Amino acid sequence: MSNGAKIRMIRELRGYSQEYVASKLGIDQTVYSRIENNKTKLDTDRLEQLAETLGVNPVDILSHEPTVVNFSPNHGTQGIGHIENFYSFQKDLLEKVLSSKDQEIVSLKEIISGLIKDKEALMNFLELKKNS
Repeated sequence: MSNGAKIRMIRELRGYSQEYVASKLGIDQTVYSRIENNKTKLDTDRLEQLAETLGVNPVDILSHEPTVVNFSPNHGTQGIGHIENFYSFQKDLLEKVLSSKDQEIVSLKEIISGLIKDKEALMNFLELKKNS
């Protein structure tokens, strides 16, 4: 996973928009977008500023290991409701599972639709048979 992709994933897990992160970094959203698309290299200062904004260690961004994103309560709440560490690679897995389930639902709807048509045809046949 590239650094830009990892940054994007962390940002999305945090629920931050590109505009929000860009404003925290004091740059334009289009400039920030270039960071996530690996079109701009991060200098040390920008890396540290970005890591602080995203709530991770700069090493987490540069590492090839999965990033641990800690979720903690915000808006002044106390430690109640702390969510356990969430590994970023689990998000990809979850998206694949959800996509698979969506495909299953579409397939099942098609099967049900076919069964309804078969039932209607059978009912019509039986009615014709009864009347003849």
